[in-house]
Amino acid sequence: MTAPVIAGAFGIAFLAAGTQSLTGFGFALVMVPLLSLFWDVKLAVVTSALLGTIAILPLTVEVRRRIRPWKVVPLILGSLLGIPAGIVILDRIDPQALKILVAAVVIAASLILYFAPRMRLERGGVGSPLLAGMFSGMLRASTSMGGPPAVLYMLSREREMEEFRSTLLAFFLPSSLLTMIGLAIVGRVTPEVLATSGVALPALALGLLAGAWLRLRVQQELFRTVVLAVLVFTSIGVIISARGV
Repeated sequence: MTAPVIAGAFGIAFLAAGTQSLTGFGFALVMVPLLSLFWDVKLAVVTSALLGTIAILPLTVEVRRRIRPWKVVPLILGSLLGIPAGIVILDRIDPQALKILVAAVVIAASLILYFAPRMRLERGGVGSPLLAGMFSGMLRASTSMGGPPAVLYMLSREREMEEFRSTLLAFFLPSSLLTMIGLAIVGRVTPEVLATSGVALPALALGLLAGAWLRLRVQQELFRTVVLAVLVFTSIGVIISARGV
């Protein structure tokens, strides 16, 4: 593990954790493309998945009283279908193709959120949360970025900031835990991943605190702008990362 990786993981983990704390999602959207600028993209994906799982735990405990199980369970059931496929993709895909996939996920999410903010997957049907959960699970396991499908689904149905966050966090925690179990089974949780994650843990804690401080000062009408900015600016790092393979 080189000095640039150590320094980069520390700084990026702080930024990613702050984003996660503020919006309820976005850890991997920040962590993966930026860390893969100077590190192996598959290691970046698994490190992000591990740190993201740790980051989600205290945030989920914080919002536990606002969680509505009937909103979360269909998403979790859908993710059970997608996670195995995502693990296979990560295991077999070459790094260049994975970077392109990362770029496509972030850019597509940014464009859809910008041009179709009230998009509905299947109006009034039970298939839409299952579909969103399935794609979220697949992307979480293959790129660590399972947020966009669930975020798009929730933005089409929930405008209140805290309800939005609590539902996403209640879905992301079990989905992330299941993903990490699968990645460990196939041998992707390596000593290098564990060492880098350990180095980044203090930054993660500081980032969570910074995000909580900002969240108390962000007005409801600015929330959507923050969500869009996270995706748009992160996509720039993804493009640079993909071109630098």
